[in-house]
Amino acid sequence: MNGPTFTSLYFEDLYVGQTFVSGERTITESALEAFADVSGDRSAMHTDPEYAAGTQFGQRLVHGPLGLSMIFGFMHELQVFGNIVALLDAHWSFPAPIFVGDSLHFEMTIVRCRRTSAGDRGYVNRDVRLINQDGVVVQAGTTACLIEARSSDASSDPVGRDFCTIPWGRALAELLSNDPEFSSATASFDGTVGLESGETQVQLRIYRGKIIEVTRRTPQGATFVISGTERAWIDLALSERDDYVVRTIGNEFHTTGNGFEYLRLTKAVQLIWSSVKKLAAGEQK
Repeated sequence: MNGPTFTSLYFEDLYVGQTFVSGERTITESALEAFADVSGDRSAMHTDPEYAAGTQFGQRLVHGPLGLSMIFGFMHELQVFGNIVALLDAHWSFPAPIFVGDSLHFEMTIVRCRRTSAGDRGYVNRDVRLINQDGVVVQAGTTACLIEARSSDASSDPVGRDFCTIPWGRALAELLSNDPEFSSATASFDGTVGLESGETQVQLRIYRGKIIEVTRRTPQGATFVISGTERAWIDLALSERDDYVVRTIGNEFHTTGNGFEYLRLTKAVQLIWSSVKKLAAGEQK
């Protein structure tokens, strides 16, 4: 594989929104056969050209897990994650087939960086897309890992892109509390706005124009919750335009709870996203 290489990185070297692109690798017939032997999956769809020719694909399919395996091979060859302590998970989808002769590369974006309580390691989640020579995303997902930190000092860890955590929520609340437009837009509101990135949620308790609490949950629950994947938050927060509405129409974000209150607070929601973008922009690398 001919592609860029990087020095093995520590937790402190990584940041949310950071991207890596690999070189290309072409899937050969021998690679398909070798994977069939190693995995034991020699089903006709993968190994019998005559059978595969009569399917909707017209040719043999490359094993889906072979694509996933290539992701970790690309990571190794980039030499970015040499300080990984452990792989934690992989959540994967297979939106398009892979065939012999396809040339594949990956695009990887860091979507979460959070130091562990011990301080000597960090949790890093990565959004990964495997793309063929025609620009089609054939596989996609996230995979998280634990990676070594240079030190256990967390005092300088950024929070502006650690979406929907308590420290991030407090930073967001500070910005909004200094915004007279937000106070005006929420002057008649008594409730809670939930913000959720992936599986991480923070709630802003608002009473008549003031944010009175930033918390994980409130006794009555959120009035409404705005949710999106970690990648969706990154894409919106770092985009040049504030195109939240467009992304909502495209199902990148969705809202649950009291729809009337959500619509009534349309201006406040727009101001929230403006402050989210300001926080994220403050950590440009």
